[in-house]
Amino acid sequence: MTDEVTPLRAGDPSRLGSYRLTGLLGEGGQGTVYLGEDEPGHRVAVKLLHARFSGDPKARARFAAEVAVAKRVSAFCTARVLDSDVEGDRPYIVSEYIDGPPLSQVVSAEGPRHGTDLDRLAIGTMTALAAIHQAGVVHRDFKPANVLLAPDGPRVIDFGIARALDATGTMSSTAVGTPAYMAPEQISGARVGPAADVFAWGATMVQAATARPAFGHDSIPAVMHRILNLPPDLGNLHAPLRQIVADCLSKDPAARPASQHVLAHLLELAGSLPRPGARPDAPGDDSVILTHGAATAATGSARLQIVPAQPPHQPPPSAAAWPPLPPPHNGQGYAGPWPSPAVPSPGPDAAPPPGKRGKRGMGVLASAGGAALVALVVAGTVIAVKLAGHGGPDPTTTAAGRTGGTFPMTVRGPGTSADEIDPSHAYGGTERFLTKQLFTGLTELGPDGVARNRLATQITPDASCRRWKILVKDGTTFSDGRPVDANAFARGWSRSAATDTGGGSFLMNDIEGFAAVAAGRSATLSGVKVVSGTALDVTLTSPNCDFAARLSEPAFMPVPEEAGKPDNAAFNTRPVGNGPFRLQEYQQNRRVSLVRNDAWAFGKTKFDGVDVRISDEPVLGRTAYAAGEVDWYTVGTDQLGTTPTADLISRPAPFTRMLVPITARGPMRSREAREAVSYAVDREGLGALFGNAYKPAHGLVPPGIPGFGKPGACPSCDGTDPVKARALAERAGLGPGSQVRLYHRASTADEKLVHAVRSMLQTVLGWKVDLRVIPLSEFERFRKELVADDASGLAFFSWGPDYPSAYSMLWPLLGGTLVATAENAYYNLSRWKNPNFDNLISSALRTQPAGTRANLFRQAEKLALDDMALVPLVNNGAAAVRRNGKYVGLEMDYDGDPTVATAALK
Repeated sequence: MTDEVTPLRAGDPSRLGSYRLTGLLGEGGQGTVYLGEDEPGHRVAVKLLHARFSGDPKARARFAAEVAVAKRVSAFCTARVLDSDVEGDRPYIVSEYIDGPPLSQVVSAEGPRHGTDLDRLAIGTMTALAAIHQAGVVHRDFKPANVLLAPDGPRVIDFGIARALDATGTMSSTAVGTPAYMAPEQISGARVGPAADVFAWGATMVQAATARPAFGHDSIPAVMHRILNLPPDLGNLHAPLRQIVADCLSKDPAARPASQHVLAHLLELAGSLPRPGARPDAPGDDSVILTHGAATAATGSARLQIVPAQPPHQPPPSAAAWPPLPPPHNGQGYAGPWPSPAVPSPGPDAAPPPGKRGKRGMGVLASAGGAALVALVVAGTVIAVKLAGHGGPDPTTTAAGRTGGTFPMTVRGPGTSADEIDPSHAYGGTERFLTKQLFTGLTELGPDGVARNRLATQITPDASCRRWKILVKDGTTFSDGRPVDANAFARGWSRSAATDTGGGSFLMNDIEGFAAVAAGRSATLSGVKVVSGTALDVTLTSPNCDFAARLSEPAFMPVPEEAGKPDNAAFNTRPVGNGPFRLQEYQQNRRVSLVRNDAWAFGKTKFDGVDVRISDEPVLGRTAYAAGEVDWYTVGTDQLGTTPTADLISRPAPFTRMLVPITARGPMRSREAREAVSYAVDREGLGALFGNAYKPAHGLVPPGIPGFGKPGACPSCDGTDPVKARALAERAGLGPGSQVRLYHRASTADEKLVHAVRSMLQTVLGWKVDLRVIPLSEFERFRKELVADDASGLAFFSWGPDYPSAYSMLWPLLGGTLVATAENAYYNLSRWKNPNFDNLISSALRTQPAGTRANLFRQAEKLALDDMALVPLVNNGAAAVRRNGKYVGLEMDYDGDPTVATAALK
């Protein structure tokens, strides 16, 4: 479809079915496009597919099914598929005719788009993608040539066609698409979902705004190399669209925002988001937002504002959330500027963060906020408490090796929205590792998950655990000589609270004044008072004796005055800290150079520095290690079980992969059925799938939390018993042949585990297990399917605490006031309720002695396990390859990172 129609050529058909062909619009690799008329005389576009697509009957049937799906796409900024014929000699597809030139032609002839033209283009094309994805279609070949500039706004064409052709088996998944606009996963041959279209949209916006491709226009191999390994060239693309496009061009599909959330954000920036404050994923909102998107794209005055309101959020990942991230590791306290598509994936794979990977998890602070805490009213015993081990052991004395040398390692790119590595934006992944090296906080988390005092000399609650006094070590400085005092901590906390892309957004929301800071109504937290240069007074909105367990998190680090506001990019990517190392150089997406901080409050490190190479391609870490260029690289989930074990080290990670039984209805409504599932699963066998880095889960709370994860709390988790499993299934009325659904997200680790669990249930119990697969990037769809009225069976899920505490693991997943519905963002997906469980959690929050509090949490976990409210499977393991024989004191810390501050060369 173009504004140039040429006459039919010799050999061109004059009719196809009921359509009269009147001219030639164009020709491409898939077929020839004609201008035609239907019987009433309306103009249409008819694509006659090349002969090679008219293969066998099975291919035609698959083709017809895919086109039928494409017909369901709503008519929002798209050229709808109207008809098709797959029975004739030459298959053809009929769509609306759009009287307008393609974007590629306009940019080539007139140059870059600017101002309202560019903003309308962004909104209209993202409206089209959101409508396409809502219908379950992936475009796979979104590019400027497939965007037509009609008088009433841009229209997207050819959606579903590439997918339909791929379904015939005539094209490979790697061949579908145009190289300059293909996402990394398309190039590498991985699973392709809506996130690939979001990437292509980002590349198209760069082309429209700069008249040149984001990844160059020379040879195809060179372009593909840049897409896989190098950052995009955004040229003079201006804010606020620049940051949105940058997020969409993330190498990691789990880190890209979902199309519906990009659209909601664009509409908010344009001042036309429907029902301000409403979530875009609430029931009925999809069509409303699409309507507003189409209307805004048709408005000549549409303009994105440079200073936006806060974008609408989904829970996270992963959480990441996110994930993750969205992704569980997207636990869903996600901190990216976008609701994570992966994170929100809960799960560490989606942590593959808000940012590029997601987070470890989301506790009640993220999912329920202060309201849920206020609802818990049970008194507990009160005893004054101090964290033991003020200052902790001097790390410079822990390694017996020699002083000097630089430690080389590889990491993935930061998972933050703009590669920030400051504490306010950090939560997990590389940014967390760097923050630990550059900053020292009130407490420090040991490898055993126990927080020990660092700059805090005393942390004491009042009788209710609502007010806390914190004394800060006197006389310490940042690496530039400025003082690290109570003001520095108050400054850092307020900065984190004002940052919706870091841990503060869910770790601090029960500190008084958080809402005002997060909304931009205040610059400081009213609940954090500087009493003196060495004393802080902190007030919470409700009692929480577990508060001190959070203080090792990056969000609670101090910052100097020069940090400024959270959007200060200079500090965010070049932070000045007070940790064991200081930043010498940061080449984003390439390298970080750390050198010893001689002003560190706890002595000097043995290493002169740390050389951190950044690469999101796991194979590069392995290659650099084999070449002797680095001495440490992290092993990803997909590499476990295939990595040579000579130099491989691992430790438990704070994540539990589990099955969520939908207890409200269906086969899992009885405890016997849930227990049968647990006895049927061979957890040792599941761990073996990952080279035994994953360990059998003996409970819900992972072993990284002190006092949890040991055998005994869950008999069915401690060993498989096929006989008992079958007896329990019979008592539940689920004999051989019973049908059970198993929902899961399409991640590498999940798919491997899900297929193994399915095989176990089929072999041991004789059930027919129906897999329901949801793309990794569509966390909200996954969650909605589980809370739908017809949901039943089991769901594969993973979760990790936001900080080392059983509270942030148990309450968000099983809290009686956090039952998940379509109208909220909670994560009690099993819909399990137990008043005794709620009371135990409430009592624990009001109990100061740590041992007594942990015992109450264990009792609550035991209640849930006795009823099999959730079925734990395995605990994740962190794994890395370390060059042995060269270093002393080089181990994995709680997060699986190298302990560079306490290590040395032999």
